[in-house]
Amino acid sequence: MDRCRKLFAAALLFVFQSSWAITLNEAIDTALKKAPSILLEKEKINQAIEEKRVKKAKNFGSINVVGSYTTYNIPRTLAPIVPPITPDLVTSKDIGTLGLKYDVMLFNGFSDLRSIEIAELSKKISKTDFALSKEQLIYNIKSIYFKILTLKKERVSALSYQEALETLQSKVEKEYELGKKAKLDLLKVASELEIAKYNSLNIDNSINILKAKLASLIGIEKIDSVEDVYDEEKVNPNIEPKNSLIYKKALLDTEKSKKGISKAKALYYPKVAFNAYYGDNFASGEQEELWQAGVSINIPLYDFGNRDAQFQKAKIAYIISGHKLKNSYLKLKSDIVDAKEHIVTATAKIEALKKQLEFLTKIEESEKIKYQNGVSDVYDLLLAISKKRKADSDLIGATYDLTMRRAYLNLLVGQNI
Repeated sequence: MDRCRKLFAAALLFVFQSSWAITLNEAIDTALKKAPSILLEKEKINQAIEEKRVKKAKNFGSINVVGSYTTYNIPRTLAPIVPPITPDLVTSKDIGTLGLKYDVMLFNGFSDLRSIEIAELSKKISKTDFALSKEQLIYNIKSIYFKILTLKKERVSALSYQEALETLQSKVEKEYELGKKAKLDLLKVASELEIAKYNSLNIDNSINILKAKLASLIGIEKIDSVEDVYDEEKVNPNIEPKNSLIYKKALLDTEKSKKGISKAKALYYPKVAFNAYYGDNFASGEQEELWQAGVSINIPLYDFGNRDAQFQKAKIAYIISGHKLKNSYLKLKSDIVDAKEHIVTATAKIEALKKQLEFLTKIEESEKIKYQNGVSDVYDLLLAISKKRKADSDLIGATYDLTMRRAYLNLLVGQNI
């Protein structure tokens, strides 16, 4: 007896450990930590941060160890000849050098400064992309999650419909045996019952498919069930296209393109560089210390239209980004109006379906009484039951549609994060 109890307890423990009912918030939190798309965008932010470091470091130049070993056809002096000239100059055909060299650009038309500013904007764009990815991921999770909940309600409705048909079938069978009902009535009910059973099975399969998709989306192996959501999807009251992440990203792209024009202008300025060297020359067992420092200037005169082409290219990129910014604003404005109107329509549809369901419930009860009294045909009763089932299904679907319309509006204006 004790052994049976232990086995039963172990079985219960296994069931509880192997099944996991996830909530919507848990699904979102897990996805934001594990979803590959989110991890990818995070790395893009890190990449943008490192790119800015590259541009900033470039302003400080570079220090390098330089060396060489050269064989000449005739002897050369170990160091340049300077007065006073002495007869004991060290010469050799084989000369080696080793030293440190420092190079830095002192002025290049502020090109490096513009590069840093562009890198900073690229970092902001990457962060905006990350936020957009989170918004889209949350919306996709909600879409699947609420669809599963909708199908669960559909399943309850379908089972209720199936049970009603089974009850009706049982009554018709008894009345058929008593000779009160025709066999055709029995066949009609049986036919509808088979379709009802199939629909229930189809709903179960759809739920399993969506649970697998949800698990894949949030980056886990399996989801056994989802918890109900009791709070309605709230709509962001601050509905303004310019507050949208989509618009903000387009604005950043425009600013980045404008900086590109400034960077292209730098091609017309002279470049001033500083370089310094400290090291030793080696030959024939001798060593000579050398150092030097200097400033060089490079003034562009003519490059066959290269600078002008790059400048015009940057200007065109800025014009294109401006058009994209305006297009983003107008599209967002249109999409927001569209989403709001769909919410109004979906709300009205729910109210209409609720009233329709009330009427159809009364009609169903009336048809049951009429059929039992032999006043109407079984077809009228089945039609009434079917219409009520469809209205119930439509109401469940309309509720899901309203929820997702609200979620889509939040996606547009950036409410989910």
